[in-house]
Amino acid sequence: KEYGFSCQQVTPPAFGSPFCQPTKLFIVPSGFADPKYYKILPALERNRNKIKKFIEDGGIVLAFGAMLEDYTYSWLPMSLNYHMQFKTRNLKLVKPDSPAALLVEPGEKDCDGFFTGHDGETVMALDDGRPVLVYKKYGRGHIIASAIHEYPDKKFIEWACSGERKPISL
Repeated sequence: KEYGFSCQQVTPPAFGSPFCQPTKLFIVPSGFADPKYYKILPALERNRNKIKKFIEDGGIVLAFGAMLEDYTYSWLPMSLNYHMQFKTRNLKLVKPDSPAALLVEPGEKDCDGFFTGHDGETVMALDDGRPVLVYKKYGRGHIIASAIHEYPDKKFIEWACSGERKPISL
């Protein structure tokens, strides 16, 4: 809201239902897989086909770190594995031309982990090369996975929620 856009929190019972408003950007928060933080993982898994269709039709999913020691994002239409290791790290930009590069500026950032495997593109990495920001174009949409424990920059939200994009049902 502080960037001038409206947002809606989707509770697990409404997820994937007719009560879920069409959207351009679907953000899955840090810690989504750990039930001590959220209770949304069963809804994500149950609605994996709706998430896939949302992305294919032009939607954007921004999925943050699972906050479990090791986790596979089986509800996303891509191969993606995560390992938790919370630490402030120096991040280097690997693919500056990727739309995911708009998420945050490189440099010293809090990270809740890194990705141990994926079939997308590494956009940002730790100094040792381990990916912390991954991007995949899927259909007309985008999948962005981030182990960076920071709120998205305004320019990312402006790109993802631009007037050129149409809201998609989830």
